[in-house]
Amino acid sequence: MTEEKITSNRGGSPKYTWDDTVAAIGRDFSGGVESVADEVIEYTAITRYCEPWEIGNSIYWSEQAAKGLGYRGAVVPWSALRLTFSSGGHWRPGHETRFPTPQRNATADSGRGHSISVSGEEVPMPLYTNSINSGMEIELFEPACVGDRLTVRGDKLVNVIPKQTRVGFGAFHTRQRGIYNQRNELVALVRSTSYSYNAEKKG
Repeated sequence: MTEEKITSNRGGSPKYTWDDTVAAIGRDFSGGVESVADEVIEYTAITRYCEPWEIGNSIYWSEQAAKGLGYRGAVVPWSALRLTFSSGGHWRPGHETRFPTPQRNATADSGRGHSISVSGEEVPMPLYTNSINSGMEIELFEPACVGDRLTVRGDKLVNVIPKQTRVGFGAFHTRQRGIYNQRNELVALVRSTSYSYNAEKKG
């Protein structure tokens, strides 16, 4: 599955080069921070996810069909693992608003981009002006089923490829996170790749 999305989030630091980023391959920048999904997976949540996409596989819709094939219960589609059923949520009472305000608009372009990890630890990346989310790979291990509650762990830098492209010079960098169930079983490894670069001026 691939996805390309250009963002204007600036990031990085003038004290680093892409050589520093390459040297950090293999490091886990999570700082031990985990993201626990807001809810236990429920049957209706799976069917509501499948309905608009018209995903008709019976193991998603029928506990009987799923158990007949050896699963613990109705199964979560793999495409829903990363952004739906492992989400820790984005707002709770007492949090700052996510709606636009004059103050938020004034600071919106000062984002820290991909150079800040989930734990807030700085990833050694040079200054860049733009990022493209260029792809995502999900390696599956244990099915997620009704009754599971998922946790995302880790933030490992697994690959860095500096490269000149038509939009500018930067590097493709891949980060890996693991998704686990409440029994500490590995459900999936998610590898997300971005291209962070300094945009070349036209004309």
